[in-house]
Amino acid sequence: MTTLISTFEKGKADFFALLSKRMGEKGDFPALSKSAGLLDESMYAENSKISDITSAILSDFTLTQKVIRLANSAMYSGMGGEITTITHAAVVLGIDAISNLALSIRFVDTLSSSAPDSEDARVELAKAILAGDIARNIVVKSNMRNGEEAVVCALMHHLGRLLLVFYFPDQWSEIRKISAGDKSLENDAALEVIGVTIDEISQEIAKTWRLPKKISDSMASLVSLNESSIPGSPEWLKIMANFAGEAASLIVKKSSKDELQKFTSRYGEALLVSSEDITESIDLALNMAQEYTVQAEAEKPQGKPGDSWERLAVGVHEVSKALAQGMDFSSALSLILETIYAGMGFNRVVTFFRDAERFRARVGFGSRMPEVLPQLVFPEAYVADVFHLSLANKADVFIQDVTSSKVASSVPVWFNEALPDVGAFILLPLVFNGRAVGLIYADWEIGATGSVESCELASMGALRDHLMKALVKRK
Repeated sequence: MTTLISTFEKGKADFFALLSKRMGEKGDFPALSKSAGLLDESMYAENSKISDITSAILSDFTLTQKVIRLANSAMYSGMGGEITTITHAAVVLGIDAISNLALSIRFVDTLSSSAPDSEDARVELAKAILAGDIARNIVVKSNMRNGEEAVVCALMHHLGRLLLVFYFPDQWSEIRKISAGDKSLENDAALEVIGVTIDEISQEIAKTWRLPKKISDSMASLVSLNESSIPGSPEWLKIMANFAGEAASLIVKKSSKDELQKFTSRYGEALLVSSEDITESIDLALNMAQEYTVQAEAEKPQGKPGDSWERLAVGVHEVSKALAQGMDFSSALSLILETIYAGMGFNRVVTFFRDAERFRARVGFGSRMPEVLPQLVFPEAYVADVFHLSLANKADVFIQDVTSSKVASSVPVWFNEALPDVGAFILLPLVFNGRAVGLIYADWEIGATGSVESCELASMGALRDHLMKALVKRK
């Protein structure tokens, strides 16, 4: 015990300095911190746009697929039919809901990939996942709008414990011995062993990651269950997070049915959820395969997918339907770009618009976005290159091999400097009142190129035409 205490002889500051050092060395938790910060900025920025949150999610292929699958699950089944793009999900569910959904998936994925090979780590991670599933099942039964926020809170409630088991396994083992498996005693045990409570660890990380207050508050232990609160409120989220965490612990400890029944009865009134619904939610969580959380995912496909035309055709129909329902130009632009990006398996897709005698990139998805956007600008004045050729002739252009000597002279210097990884690209000019006002650019990286069939080009052209119709409506 003396050795453990002496490790943190300077108190809390010493502990958090060592925690930060170990997190930095490992790398995985800082990656989660970056994801949380990016999603937080997209959600709460004054000029937040659907394209911002879409770009944040699309930067991670695996996350994209999981978000779309979960957006089509029972939790959202009555909210707009089949969802095939992140943009559609954000429009239908709302930016907050889709951001919370993405954050919950990223949280578990990051922990799953970085978990040390120990039984304690596997148990604590299983508790977090189980708690998230329980919360998700309850909000589905309650028909809550943006119920995924409760799932985030249920997952984040475990952050302090997970940090300890990942980065301070010896100290965590000592804490577990002192608390004897009683979750309510863990804070006192942690204070004795490391001079910091588990709640303090959670709150400090929440502050570092700039998590919203309602999420950070839910990460703390519950003092009492004296009164009920409105579902979805900050107080309710805290109760839900504590309930889901305790329920998961009882299940992992293989508590009896009577113990679980007494526990759920105690929380039912505070959550304003019937004991029957709570019990069913717990049973469902136990029976669920962890389809959206810990299953292995294939790596990002290289180049055009085999069903590219079918994907584009579905996208054309979805865009047409969305515009008929009144989708605004900004959302339509995001949806169309994402459809082209995902449908053709492009490395990136970007729109250029005329601006003060120049064409500037405005919105883009894919590799090195958005940091590369400021470099993508070229003068309006005609130069004998492929970009001006496409604009001047209002013609779609496909360059299948950028490195070919036949086309090298037509590829501008600014392009090669900004995007040295491009193997092939396509240009689709945007024409308004007979004048080219911009273009859609999309590329495949070197070694991952594919051809463009006439049916695919026609579908991309149809998407471009829909975009121009949306622009006309805005004018």
